[in-house]
Amino acid sequence: MRKIIGFLLVSLLFSAAPVWAQQAYLSGNLGFGVRPNSDIAGPSGNEFNNDPALVVNGAIGVEMSPILRIEGEVGLHYNSSDVAGFPQDFTFSAVSFMGNGYFDIPTQSPLRPYVGAGLGFALVGVEEDFFGFTDSDSDMVAAFQFMAGLGFDITPKATLTFGYRYFTTTDPSFNLAVSGPFKTEYSSHDFLFGARFRF
Repeated sequence: MRKIIGFLLVSLLFSAAPVWAQQAYLSGNLGFGVRPNSDIAGPSGNEFNNDPALVVNGAIGVEMSPILRIEGEVGLHYNSSDVAGFPQDFTFSAVSFMGNGYFDIPTQSPLRPYVGAGLGFALVGVEEDFFGFTDSDSDMVAAFQFMAGLGFDITPKATLTFGYRYFTTTDPSFNLAVSGPFKTEYSSHDFLFGARFRF
């Protein structure tokens, strides 16, 4: 009897796998990022004083199983910044293209915690405003992120989410008319509200 029950359970698992593999979804998030002050490479020892960033992203993904999913994501970070003692105003942006993987922790309720990680690249740009004279530059760099949060299933097809993610890149390099060439750090602690819709 145990062998029969075991065989039935294994058969049920494998028969359900193709259904889950076809469970695609769209998701979106909106929130803000706390950007730490970022060092500017060079002998001056200056740093950018970063204001909070607007953060928005969208993704298309597939639930590979009830607990595992993968997705491709496009995101945007946007914030203003300055350097103490200097008259320039700066605006930073980062357009990211990420491949993410998630583990949805199973519970006996509609509330499901999750953790995840992502790898990709970002086009980081900066614009400098010096008394109305503007210049800009950008650099393509590697990007990484780590995520954790909560999902709440409001219907079998829709999930609301609240999450934290740490987004960071390798140091981008820029060359601006007034500031000249420099490298700086880029990272953000993001707090996001979102939704995921299965189809």
